[in-house]
Amino acid sequence: MSDNREVIEIGRLKARVAALEQLLEVHELMALEQADRLEQALHLGLLAEVDLKRERNNLQEVVAQQQRLIDTIKQLSAPLLPVHDGILVMPLIGHIDSVRSAQIMEALLTGVQKYQADTVIVDITGVPMVDTAVANHLIQAARAVSLLGAQCVLVGISPEVAQTVVQLGVDLSHLVMRGNLQDGIVYATAQRA
Repeated sequence: MSDNREVIEIGRLKARVAALEQLLEVHELMALEQADRLEQALHLGLLAEVDLKRERNNLQEVVAQQQRLIDTIKQLSAPLLPVHDGILVMPLIGHIDSVRSAQIMEALLTGVQKYQADTVIVDITGVPMVDTAVANHLIQAARAVSLLGAQCVLVGISPEVAQTVVQLGVDLSHLVMRGNLQDGIVYATAQRA
């Protein structure tokens, strides 16, 4: 009987070992599947990281391009052109607001110093409207230029702008004014002689 018990016990142990082996196989398969999923996730994560780096580089390039455009727009919004020794021309086109006024002032003062200018001709032919604020900006710019030892000549006042300035009661009498750019350049060169 003891042999039967041992046989039964061995059978149970074999069955248990077989069950454990099956369970081990299932766990191995699950572990392999999980390893595959982790590997895929890692691969996707690496791809995502590469994509993220690529997108960051693209975004940095876009930001750099935008900054270059902003710098170009700033230069174009207040261009300062040396036309003769000591004579600069700033042709203005479009609306002048407080931001642009500050750019104009900065460009004028920097240009007077950089080019050692005696005269700056500000051409407002392309400025469609001059209100009190714009007139005050021009007066302030002329005063600032004079503090650096240069003279500001205002040219290109249209009949509409002249009428508006008179109606607003803005005093531009202390500014040198000429009808057009050519007259402004003639005046400036005559002052240098």
